[in-house]
Amino acid sequence: MRRMVAVVVMAAAVGACTTAAPPSRGPVVAASPVPPAPPTAPTAPGAVVAPVPVAPVVTRPLPSQPARPVLADGSSVPAVQGLLTAAEQARMAGNLQAASSHLERAQRLAPQSPLVYQRLADLRLLQKLPVDAENFARKGLSFASAPAAQAMLWRLIAEARRQQGRAEAAQEALLRAQQAESPSTP
Repeated sequence: MRRMVAVVVMAAAVGACTTAAPPSRGPVVAASPVPPAPPTAPTAPGAVVAPVPVAPVVTRPLPSQPARPVLADGSSVPAVQGLLTAAEQARMAGNLQAASSHLERAQRLAPQSPLVYQRLADLRLLQKLPVDAENFARKGLSFASAPAAQAMLWRLIAEARRQQGRAEAAQEALLRAQQAESPSTP
């Protein structure tokens, strides 16, 4: 029994002595050279102290990551293009649920693509969900910069409002679509 207790105590003592490795914090890069501390030895009155030359600190730039191509809204990514095509094929075949699924996946891959939001809004109109259609079209407007895209989204908003029984609001959206197509010059 004593031997067993001694083994347990020894194992606990050895285990307490080990520590985990400190977490890696990455490379350290000096921001600017640090001047040496001034001499602390007393000098005789009238003695001239010559400055100690300081060697420059050489810093190397951190390796940079390769540049990635910048995509305007993500709609030109091949995966998004494939999902848009699959959604259109499903819509043409009458499978609106599958089309919706493809478009929602495309939206997750390209969350700033006005084209994806336009297609989602159009599909929601076909599904008789005008409130959702208007919301998707409005979201697309927040990313659309081309006047033609803005006009198309305003037309979708107008149709969604018409389906909701909001004729006056639909007319207002149609007017906005016309304004987007032919911007007035000041």
